[in-house]
Amino acid sequence: MRRKSLVLVGVFTLLLVSGCSQGSAGVGLLDEPATADRTLPADLYGGDVEPDSARFVAEYEGISYFLAKPAEPGMANGVCLVAMETESIACGGPSSDATQLVSLDTAGTEARVVRDGTDTTDLTDEGWTQIHENLLLR
Repeated sequence: MRRKSLVLVGVFTLLLVSGCSQGSAGVGLLDEPATADRTLPADLYGGDVEPDSARFVAEYEGISYFLAKPAEPGMANGVCLVAMETESIACGGPSSDATQLVSLDTAGTEARVVRDGTDTTDLTDEGWTQIHENLLLR
């Protein structure tokens, strides 16, 4: 019985640690260091995102996509999606929905942010294109 309890404690600890390692909103990219060659201009932050939290995700059809942490305290553990060239932004607070943390419609393209490790098979079957682990477009 004691061995079984130790195994359960170990499994619980592993789940707890792995959940914490996913970072804000379950998007580990937001906890990685910024790269100097891909930054979001400060004038696009507009007070919507935490300064220096923006991380480049991908470029698709001439639009650079960034993820960032929301500046709004009530949206802690949320995520923002920024489409730089169209100066569009969408932010969402904490969500239990793995398949849509935030979405953004811009320049005729719909973008959707998902958590790390999300099974996106159903989305790609519906016509979404996954351009990054956390970003799908259609």
